[in-house]
Amino acid sequence: MKVKIIFFSLIFLTLYTNCWNPFAPQEGKVHEMNPISLKDPLNVLNRIVLSYQNRDIDLYKSTFDSTNFVFIFDPKDEGLEEYLEQLGITNYSWGFTEEYLSTKSIFESMEEKNIVLIPIFSGGYEQSYGDTLIVIVRSYNFEPPVIEGEIIEGTVHFWVKKCNDKLWRIIRWYDYVR
Repeated sequence: MKVKIIFFSLIFLTLYTNCWNPFAPQEGKVHEMNPISLKDPLNVLNRIVLSYQNRDIDLYKSTFDSTNFVFIFDPKDEGLEEYLEQLGITNYSWGFTEEYLSTKSIFESMEEKNIVLIPIFSGGYEQSYGDTLIVIVRSYNFEPPVIEGEIIEGTVHFWVKKCNDKLWRIIRWYDYVR
């Protein structure tokens, strides 16, 4: 008889505890998604990937120091000089506004065509210069949907600075295409 009581007690406890989860969120409460914090300089890469994945221009532009940002193109990139000249750019670089507008245009085009383009960063290293500057070097690749089978590869050097608000943002983006 004791064995039956213990057996049924164990079954009851098992069933009861399987229905209750002490770690489950409380019903009716909305949990806000906390975006990737820029308190860690390496999170600028995660934010860039996430912004492309979600085509979120506001998340993308939050990774840059809008007053000091410069994107530097690879002068060895074939066909780039002609394209930049059409835009009135002669020094292989542009600032925050041009980066914002070009990426916004890309995101809108991706949205229109229901395309998701995700850059993949791999390998590389980081080099710190004091407490407020770090250079992050990574290889990257992505498959542009407009050219089937084409893979764009290169190396990127992000100069990431700790700003006055204690958040890390990109101030220089050197892009070297392979």
